[in-house]
Amino acid sequence: MSDHSSEPQIRSILKTLIMHPHNFTAEQAHQALHEIMSGLATPAQISAFLVACRLHRKDADPVIIASCGKVMQEHAVHVHFHDQALAEEIVDIVGTGGDGHNTFNVSTTAAIVAAGAGCKVAKIPNLPLQKYVYRIQSYQHGNRASSSSSGSADFLESYGCALTNVTSDLVPGMIAEHNFCFLFAEKYHPAMKNASKPRREIGVPTIFNILGPMSNPAKPKRSVVGVHSKWVGEFMIEALKLSGAKRAMVVCGAEGLDEISPAGETFTWTLSEDGQITFTAIHPTHDFGLQTHTLDSVRGGGPADNVQTLERLLANELPENNPILDFVLLNAAAVLVVAKKAQTFKEGVEIARAAIIDGRAKAALEGFKNDTQARN
Repeated sequence: MSDHSSEPQIRSILKTLIMHPHNFTAEQAHQALHEIMSGLATPAQISAFLVACRLHRKDADPVIIASCGKVMQEHAVHVHFHDQALAEEIVDIVGTGGDGHNTFNVSTTAAIVAAGAGCKVAKIPNLPLQKYVYRIQSYQHGNRASSSSSGSADFLESYGCALTNVTSDLVPGMIAEHNFCFLFAEKYHPAMKNASKPRREIGVPTIFNILGPMSNPAKPKRSVVGVHSKWVGEFMIEALKLSGAKRAMVVCGAEGLDEISPAGETFTWTLSEDGQITFTAIHPTHDFGLQTHTLDSVRGGGPADNVQTLERLLANELPENNPILDFVLLNAAAVLVVAKKAQTFKEGVEIARAAIIDGRAKAALEGFKNDTQARN
């Protein structure tokens, strides 16, 4: 067990990690990350820890990832649910990022559509790599654009959501009333400021990128997690299981996309409630009943451009078989399946489409937006 009351141990832990990596334990990882998040580690020690974890593949060990995920939750601003039935329903859709494809804000839009279809969504984007600007007045377990043109926070703020007004005590009520809430990482993980400069200066993905999907302060038991490579999917699903997930689906488009791909095959790892993990490949046409579309046809633009597309989608103004619409339906269907609102992906597509057509998806986002603005 980690001893949070003792003198900093990170120097001795680093010696083990670097000199004898086979002896490095999950408890040591927990203790080291706790000291990093507590401001007890120097920038050099933080950099050494992150790079050594990367070089020795400790950031691909599901036991270590799960242990570090607990540290992230310990240092996060907590969201307390008095209604445990509501807490058990919470679902999230998030990607690890780093795929380089710069697609439309599909996970946020899919979350909104799934909320309109009846899912209880607490949306968290991943912990940003390039810009973790510590702003005590910003919110979402979302982030501003790091490597893409439009981050999820930029996207929703451009739509009019006053994300800075959403505090942890408001989250359960917003989810209960609107089925949707957006959590800003910079507000809910203030301790991340201690690691922001080393992460930025290293400039490559670290264990923090893997930890993002397990860092949602709402602690969803169900999630859809996108990863940019097949080898990450294999250990990510195991880490989610060890972290207490009840149902989860890890997805990786064959092109290296951290979403369900509209272009062709997507690899999936699915955790069922009995603890079993299954691997399969899915396809837009065969499994969802949708056409395929090139990744070029679902590229994203800046926040304003993406918001215009979102508004047209929620107004049911995008034509059938539109690439962006189908991209969103694919990923919303996965959320619906994980949330047990649909039995199959094809059924999920039709449920999601109905939520767009009858306006429930737009109502979910409008309700959330209006609620955030009313807090001014």
